Amino acid sequence: MAGRIPQTFIDDLLDRSDIVDIVSSRIDLKKAGKSYKACCPFHDEKTPSFTVAQDKQFYYCFGCGAGGNALGFVMAFDRVDFVTAIEMMAGNAGLEIPREAVRDSVKVERKANLYDTLEQSQAYFRQQLKQHKAAGAAVDYLKGRGLTGKIAQQFGIGYAPPGWDNLLKAVGAANSEKIKLLDEGGMLVTKPEENKQYDRFRHRITFPIRDQRGRTIGFGGRVLDDSTPKYLNSPETPVFHKGRELYGLYEARQQLNNIHQLIMVEGYMDVIALAQFGIHNAVATLGTALTSDHLHKLFRYTSELVFCFDGDKAGRRAAERSLEVALPQMRDGVSCRFLFLDEGEDPDTLVRKIGPEGFNRQVSSAQPLSEFLFEQLSEGIDSRSADGKARLAKTAAPAINSIPQGVFRQLLLAELAERTGISADQLKEYVASHQPAGQRRNSAPTPASENIAHSGQPTELPPEYSAHLESDPYANFAPQEDYPDGDQDAISGDQRRRKLRLSNAQFLTALLINHPQLAEQVVERELMQQSADSELKLFLRVLKVVESNPQYKPSNIIAYWMGRHGAGDETEQLKKLAAMELLQPTKLSGRDDDQEFADALRHLQQQLMRSQPAAQQIEHLLRIEKASEANIKQLHKLWLQLSQSETDQQLKSKIKQYLAQQREQK
Repeated sequence: MAGRIPQTFIDDLLDRSDIVDIVSSRIDLKKAGKSYKACCPFHDEKTPSFTVAQDKQFYYCFGCGAGGNALGFVMAFDRVDFVTAIEMMAGNAGLEIPREAVRDSVKVERKANLYDTLEQSQAYFRQQLKQHKAAGAAVDYLKGRGLTGKIAQQFGIGYAPPGWDNLLKAVGAANSEKIKLLDEGGMLVTKPEENKQYDRFRHRITFPIRDQRGRTIGFGGRVLDDSTPKYLNSPETPVFHKGRELYGLYEARQQLNNIHQLIMVEGYMDVIALAQFGIHNAVATLGTALTSDHLHKLFRYTSELVFCFDGDKAGRRAAERSLEVALPQMRDGVSCRFLFLDEGEDPDTLVRKIGPEGFNRQVSSAQPLSEFLFEQLSEGIDSRSADGKARLAKTAAPAINSIPQGVFRQLLLAELAERTGISADQLKEYVASHQPAGQRRNSAPTPASENIAHSGQPTELPPEYSAHLESDPYANFAPQEDYPDGDQDAISGDQRRRKLRLSNAQFLTALLINHPQLAEQVVERELMQQSADSELKLFLRVLKVVESNPQYKPSNIIAYWMGRHGAGDETEQLKKLAAMELLQPTKLSGRDDDQEFADALRHLQQQLMRSQPAAQQIEHLLRIEKASEANIKQLHKLWLQLSQSETDQQLKSKIKQYLAQQREQK
């Protein structure tokens, strides 16, 4: 079996390929200074906001936030996966793709055998729908739902006959290895305590679940009698993850060249029934709630998503959960709307009643996300009163704060301003201070002066350093207000970070991707490695890649990440951080990237330091061979926090000895 495509080949392919040539072969590009511009192919716009930087071999859209290297553009524009994009680019370049020797050939081969076993199961179910004597009930059910043989074939609908071991005997065929694969693929129920093993799907219509390459990865089954559950899905397996996969997406991609809109419905039959009436853009989750992975995948193929729910309480609750998941994904250029059906209706029954044209009219009139959001936020609040307006602002702040920076967020702020009578500028500051749940930053440490006032401890100071009690200039380094309009080339790194609303870790990552040589500055890593912050962990991982591959450009780093980690949230985050540099030109700007990186790194270290208990902070500072002025000031503050306990007295003694050594060195 073929192994992994070597990273060296991917790097060489990107070096041989010019992103301008690749993009211009698909859309019209116009020269604009040192870059190229066009109307973005990933969202509707009249004024070009799509930029291709030839020197960086990177593209970025200032409208919708799409960005990446040449490989990422091919994936997004041609709607293909990572490997297929490499194959296309390699073919155009006249290159043959090498393959690494498979390190774990057994594991790789087993996964291939698992796919093959699931395909065999699918073929068996399809055959049983045509031939089994008990399949008449399944055929009658499908005909009763108005499905044709053509649509059944398109979706691969099959039949699992009654009995405990039909699939086990047919595909397993007394082959112990094949039986293990059936079990691993979720096709069997195994009860070792009872020494029993039998078919998971019995007397059910089967719906194969396919990944983006069309491979069968699992099944859904609809019962044909009074058994429960009514619908049964495959369990989680090495190839099937419910929180990532969507039913009908593969089929939609096969039917539609350009997917302008996707409709999220609740079940298999809704997807199939709509397709029967020529509506091929419906998908469904697989027995699980909507996840961010679902949305990330959907927005790779479309810019507009319509949630279609029953109008009952359960449907409303599902809509509210979907709204919560959708908000952080609402970058400019994408949209979500909500369609609530009348009581007792579902997409299947509705499309039969009013036809595809009537159904599409209802979809077109679906409620925009912004309206549904404020409808939910305003529930039970009298926004005519002052206290009601205050409650609305407080309720809305975390929700709006979860939305990425952009025009959509600004429009919601404007809407909230109109509803509350509070100025947009005031709301902007208020909202920024209300982080969504789980995202609130650690508060700034209590100033030393406050500790002195309330500790009740003696205020003795290390000898000869009492003059250094002035405030630490970085004690409250965290505000992220916008800087005033003006010459953006002349702004400082601190201001740039605030403008882009980046944390220190994100700012460091953005600079590192664009200037890999900055990795040399990262010497002290102990505190960073101890941190649980996901943004900082990502920075350290990028740092490791850059240190191992110092010749990498931004496009190489993104390609490496896609190859190792796929096109997930992390890859998208790195694309955006890499593109941040496009927002600010580097030449003739008077900027010093080295100094900006050093400053951000110092601020980050200081933040991490303050998050540690005083004793740990002291021990860390005492290990620094040559203390800076800031180090000495921090030791000073920590001294004030120490008590009269024996342990703290020992720390005080260590501080005195350390400071004496530092004076001698000077």
